[in-house]
Amino acid sequence: MQIRNVTKVLSSVLLASVVIGCSDDTEVVYITSPITAPITASIADRIDLGPFKCTDAELAEDAAKDCRLYIKGSMNSWSSRPEAQLHYQGEGEYIALFSMKPGDYSFKISDPNWSAERDLAIGQDANAGVVFDTTMELQRKYDDFSNQNMDITVANDEDQVYRFTLDSSEGINNPTLKIQNITAFDADDLTKPMYLVGTFNDWTASERDVFSYTGAGNYQVQVTFEKAGTVSFNVHQGITDPLVYGSLDNKPITLTEGASSLTTYPGGKMSAQIEAGTYVFSLSVLGDGQLAIPLSIAKVKAVAGHDTITAANVATNLTADGSRFASSFDWVTRGDMEVVLSDDNTQTPATKRQLASADSLGRYTVTLTTNQGLASESSASHDVDVIEIKKAKNIVMMIGDGMGYEQIAITRAYKGEALFLESGKHRGEIKTANADTLGYEDLPDVGGNYYTDSASAGTAMATGRKVLTGTISQAYPGNGSDLKTVLEYAQSLGKSIGIVATSHCVHATPASFAAHGPTRNDFAALSKSMYGEVKPNVTLCGSKQVDGVDVISAEATKSGYTVVKTKMDLISAVAALPASDDGTGIFFAGIFGEDEIPFVLPLGEQKSYETQDIPQLNEMTDVAIEILSKNPNGFVLMVEGSQIDFAGHNNDEERMIHETLAFDKTVEAVALWAENSGDTMVIATADHETGGLQLQKSNGVGNVPEVTWLWGSHTNADVPIASWGINSHAFVGRTVENTAIYNVMRGALDAQ
Repeated sequence: MQIRNVTKVLSSVLLASVVIGCSDDTEVVYITSPITAPITASIADRIDLGPFKCTDAELAEDAAKDCRLYIKGSMNSWSSRPEAQLHYQGEGEYIALFSMKPGDYSFKISDPNWSAERDLAIGQDANAGVVFDTTMELQRKYDDFSNQNMDITVANDEDQVYRFTLDSSEGINNPTLKIQNITAFDADDLTKPMYLVGTFNDWTASERDVFSYTGAGNYQVQVTFEKAGTVSFNVHQGITDPLVYGSLDNKPITLTEGASSLTTYPGGKMSAQIEAGTYVFSLSVLGDGQLAIPLSIAKVKAVAGHDTITAANVATNLTADGSRFASSFDWVTRGDMEVVLSDDNTQTPATKRQLASADSLGRYTVTLTTNQGLASESSASHDVDVIEIKKAKNIVMMIGDGMGYEQIAITRAYKGEALFLESGKHRGEIKTANADTLGYEDLPDVGGNYYTDSASAGTAMATGRKVLTGTISQAYPGNGSDLKTVLEYAQSLGKSIGIVATSHCVHATPASFAAHGPTRNDFAALSKSMYGEVKPNVTLCGSKQVDGVDVISAEATKSGYTVVKTKMDLISAVAALPASDDGTGIFFAGIFGEDEIPFVLPLGEQKSYETQDIPQLNEMTDVAIEILSKNPNGFVLMVEGSQIDFAGHNNDEERMIHETLAFDKTVEAVALWAENSGDTMVIATADHETGGLQLQKSNGVGNVPEVTWLWGSHTNADVPIASWGINSHAFVGRTVENTAIYNVMRGALDAQ
């Protein structure tokens, strides 16, 4: 066994997160800082989870319920990841150090299950924008209380580390939150260093075991284990009469990868079940005598992704974004055909991702080795099938947002017969991890906290590249350059392109196919990108109010689009269009609703489709195909049933069913049209599943079944894919990466 220290300082650190290039496996001598002040903090004698801990009633219902608080938002797919956990420090105060990339985000504080008792955010009547270094009063979403998402902007060019301080000392209904940017005040405030001691070093603190400072209160140490087993350990501050961090009250802590543990002092032993290999132990300390410290472990490993399919001569992106603590990336291929590898110049280093291209059909295996030649060397492989893809004049990509297997099963139970989505033989399934969740989704027990969002999932399907949560078709991770979408590529071939959605037009999924931006929430900028730069020929979707302005209609009008707002105007405007178009003459935008399109079954104060004179999804899709078909070169169209996801977030089963029925009806019409046309490829899938939905009991035709929901967020479950028309064989019986969808579409456009 070897023990080595992390020596490379990171520009930003997330506890237990994906961090690239942080280890050179060089053993160094740590020079201990002189003691400038004694540690005088009081000693904890029990574990206290604070006033937001589980109630007796909650534990009686679910003894394993996790009531810890997390920062959850569009920056982390609204999930409960360990780096976002708030740790209780006593006297009503919780703290977290949280690193964020540049961009605009929305967030709340909640437990993993979005329990109303712990759904904390700004009040409905307050300004939702975060003002740094200012105390904001939050509100529980409980009983008669309500709240709204908070908005935060990370304006700098580099990642920023923030201290979140939640103060509930005056009560839990209205705690306060202060957010401070501590990046510019990056300093090591410890008067004594922290050491990792345990069974692997005979419980002896030495300079080789010290946690090295990596920025903004974060510390790390690497340990290489020669074989699998169970290890016990503590964290010591100082060597002589140290403070010992660990478990209390005879409650042993078993630390698992991907989870953060609440440790405090004086501590009993902690343990972890480890595999052979190198682990990084990470902790966050804000100064001497901190009551509780978040501690996590992550295995240094290569993550090469999942199996995929592609077409001959299509440059397939190989991604190692999920590889943790990797400083080098080496790729090799093995198979019967010649495969050419080239660097992805959007990445640093350019070898982090590779582009693989083969000119013949068959299968090859791609293997990634990270940290080659070091103690932390690790390898992972997956297969790439190069399949025959025929030329398609037209492509219709159809996405049921949030539509997993259970959404289909429950809708089937309500309908009393199989959906059209289930009728075809040409079905497979899709893996949904994005760049910052890849490799985490399979972790036992905690993998459910790592799932994608519509922006990154849409980008994967539209560009063949995995990106970070919230990113719209730009190279993040990477240099931030625009990633050409399949619609833009079709445009370069002289085809017309279009977008149809029951969300607003620059919501995450439609935007990822026809716009570019670092954050999904900047609707004004995405509207400029869509209508001023990409310029799809047809967009039929909802409006979006930003500061009282319908930014989508405004940008479309500014860019010379024919803009209609009702179904009646749509019919007459389409009739007035020319009989043919080469993709350069018709720019048509149907932008419906006062602010978004309502549910098929209106919710609350929503005005119905009929009241607002809004066309249904199948009607919008018919119109889009009619307009795009005027181009003799063909077209590519993306259609999204957006509000399956919206209903899932609300755990609204009835509306989920009706939105799925509307999507299924649209898929059926498009598939039958494609079969008759003979030159069209139709793909129907989902970007992710929403809600963790499970069917419990069918109650007969026309009656809402009995179900359970896991929560109001996405999950990382595999989602179904089906296809009709040309190349309908492509996904049959396969489980592949979501980026494979781009590969197949690109192959259909390039085929001769």
